[in-house]
Amino acid sequence: MTPVSRTEAHRVFADLYRKTRTPEHQQLIDEAILKSNDVFIRIDLIRKVDEDFESKNKPKKEDNRDRGLPEKEQPRREVISRTQTPDPKPKRSSDLVTVDSAKQKQNPAKKRAIEQRQGGGLLAGLFGGGAGNPNNSIGKFGKDTGTIDIGLFGRNPTISNNVEKLFRGMKEDVLIPTIQALRVSEQQGWRIWTPLVYNIINNFNKFFNAFASLDALILDKISADIFLERSLKMQMFYVRFLQRNDANDIILSNLPDIVKMDDKLTPKLSKIMEGVNYALNLENTKPKLSDAITAFYIVAKKKMFTWPEIITDLRVPPIQEHKFQAAREIQKEVEITVAKLSDDINTRSFKKEELQNLRTRYFSIDDKGKISFDFLNVVVDDFMAHHMPESAKSQTVKNSYKSQPHRLVYLLLRDLQTVYINLIEGYVRLGDKNQNQELLLIQPGLFRNEIDQLNSLVRTIDNFNKKFPSFQYSFQQYGMDNSTGNAANDQIAGTIVLALQESSEFFGSFAGKLNIIVENHLMAKATEAKGKVNDKIVSTKDKVIEEVKIAQRFIPHFDKSVVAKERINGMKVEDVFVQFTKYLYNYAVIFKDPATTSKLTAHRKIEQELIKLNKEYERLTYSTFNKEADGDSSSSESSENKNTSDPIDLSDTEGET
Repeated sequence: MTPVSRTEAHRVFADLYRKTRTPEHQQLIDEAILKSNDVFIRIDLIRKVDEDFESKNKPKKEDNRDRGLPEKEQPRREVISRTQTPDPKPKRSSDLVTVDSAKQKQNPAKKRAIEQRQGGGLLAGLFGGGAGNPNNSIGKFGKDTGTIDIGLFGRNPTISNNVEKLFRGMKEDVLIPTIQALRVSEQQGWRIWTPLVYNIINNFNKFFNAFASLDALILDKISADIFLERSLKMQMFYVRFLQRNDANDIILSNLPDIVKMDDKLTPKLSKIMEGVNYALNLENTKPKLSDAITAFYIVAKKKMFTWPEIITDLRVPPIQEHKFQAAREIQKEVEITVAKLSDDINTRSFKKEELQNLRTRYFSIDDKGKISFDFLNVVVDDFMAHHMPESAKSQTVKNSYKSQPHRLVYLLLRDLQTVYINLIEGYVRLGDKNQNQELLLIQPGLFRNEIDQLNSLVRTIDNFNKKFPSFQYSFQQYGMDNSTGNAANDQIAGTIVLALQESSEFFGSFAGKLNIIVENHLMAKATEAKGKVNDKIVSTKDKVIEEVKIAQRFIPHFDKSVVAKERINGMKVEDVFVQFTKYLYNYAVIFKDPATTSKLTAHRKIEQELIKLNKEYERLTYSTFNKEADGDSSSSESSENKNTSDPIDLSDTEGET
């Protein structure tokens, strides 16, 4: 009898399915009913399988005759055919079973043995029971996680409504600002975070967006297959997120920083963190997101899956720790920033090295950062011995020159004129006393401006000293007037202060120009020592210097000795240039040239800049640009020292650097 209503059809189906069958027979039934979800078709399929199976296994008549029994007296198996099936009656499954199954009901022990062989009994088989039966695992998983509805007969599992709630748990006032904040983190986070922090948060950003976009699919009740296809990226981002045990802490610790940098997002911080926390805790809810994803696989494939199996199948690579995983345009920005950082570090490193060379080559600085000007004793004594009358060679007169800036500057300017200027103005006698020759080191006119300025300063200072021979002025007073400008109110002091300031700037700029010549020479010597010098550089050993620019070249005839009446007699050309430059730099400091003084202290600022630049480079590249050189021992010292014990009275000039 064919059922006329769907309710009656379900009862018929249940009775048919409960029939006791051999494992082989039952397997055919299970395979058959998978061909359709319609209950009416399933009834026909079961009946057809039963008919075919029992027809195939029906006992032959010869067997009865062999037993010596009349055929009509043999026990007959009553089989319900498709056309002879009696009307099913509620709650009477005995009408749909065979005679053999009825006999089995009379023997409980035998029934239990059959149930054990077949996997836990008839009802257990129907509703997913039985040891080793995958449906048993599915049923247990669905019950434990709340992700799968098994249904009346356990043969058509569906996704539970609890899963829909999981995907639709955020309101728009939380969802939208959270997406906005994560988008800003993707665009700007690389500027403040390490690659690991950025990649974890950006992976979370991609997961969050993919997760949020699935609520529409859930609402449309799409099939599990389609859901799995469209949620694949979400699954992969989620697996990658779960691979990091520190992901939650990193996101919660760093994401608020980027939000607070945006004025529009800052007021929405509480809503943003609500959305973030919702997504971060998807493994602490019931159902968990991993269970929900697993449920979709189970329903789609109609077999049991586990989350570890899904992770293995997805084969998601871990989050990169040392390199930014970002969109191409962001990676380009990172590359440009790293290139600029490299240039800045190189520039400052070279500048630091240059300043360090300047400090060590031209200044005598003790371990406390204090500059010594002891060399001035030699300069003053030498000048007075050759250019002052006997009456002026007393120690009192010498001390007067050393302690008064307007007198000392005149002496130093005149010493430059008589001892060093010929080295850069014309031909210089080189060799020794017995065998020498006049050679040109510098192209005439290359230092014309410096020579003219030197002569002008000598005239100005000399005229002032002759006009005001009794004028008393100390280095301490000059220091105060130079920094405050008070000398403008005193016509005499104002005049000499301007001349001293002009002299200090002259010393500094002149020293800088000569230093380029010295630096070029030392670079050429270093290249030669490495065996990498070329013919062009070698040719400069006897080639006149025609311009002052940064380039490797030797000082002409640097290894020849100077033949002169002055104290530089017998010195190598190379050493004279170094000494000339040294004196100019020191004079600039004594008379407080701002540019030169800053060179002595600029290394501190550069060191701090290099520390920041290197940290930024390491953050972006997860590598060290170069090893930071140890700072000078004087870097932390003060730049002023009022109480000097130097034998030459320059007051606060010899400050710590």
